[in-house]
Amino acid sequence: MEKIKIIIKLNGKDYAISKGITIETLIKELGLQKKSFALALNSEVVKKEDFKKIKIQPFSKIEIISAVGGG
Repeated sequence: MEKIKIIIKLNGKDYAISKGITIETLIKELGLQKKSFALALNSEVVKKEDFKKIKIQPFSKIEIISAVGGG
């Protein structure tokens, strides 16, 4: 049986994900679990400890901002 997909906005672009996944699952799918970044869901910053609790809803807007080192 094929999983139902929903559309979200990820960094301003349409992105299809499986219905009912958490932010934690999305981060793993994107390969970002070991990287430094900030994440906002519908313009609200989400703490990393809440990633596994929050299920992503259709048409959610997610912005991921990666930390860049330098000097």
